[in-house]
Amino acid sequence: MTNILTSEQLSDELNKLKALINDFDYSELKNVTFLNLESLYTYIAEVEDNPFQRQYEALQASLDILEPYIPFATGERARDFLIQASQMNTDEEIEYLKQDYLDRMRLEFVNTIRMIQSEDEWKYLTQICETIRQSKENNFMYQY
Repeated sequence: MTNILTSEQLSDELNKLKALINDFDYSELKNVTFLNLESLYTYIAEVEDNPFQRQYEALQASLDILEPYIPFATGERARDFLIQASQMNTDEEIEYLKQDYLDRMRLEFVNTIRMIQSEDEWKYLTQICETIRQSKENNFMYQY
């Protein structure tokens, strides 16, 4: 069993993720203009240690830490996952399905943070994550 974050660690990591999403510093690009998406994608693919790549890597690292506390979004998504999982024939298929849902869940979580427009919405989201954390902590303590 992995270590469970404390409430403070969870809050700190959520705030770090929010800052990465909303306040990332692109100032080194102030004199760069991308004429179209192709030029942007070429820049991202060809220029080492560019700010987009650094942000992506930082986001992934933060999401790796937060993953156990990210809500599954909707009951419908959970139901769809269970239905699809019940139709899988091999462990490999189930692992692929889990990874697919995990990737979508992470992306939805980032997009949810990007769409937050008020402090109340942010508090609501962080409380959901805290509730998941507390549930994990209680289950861990109950096991021992």
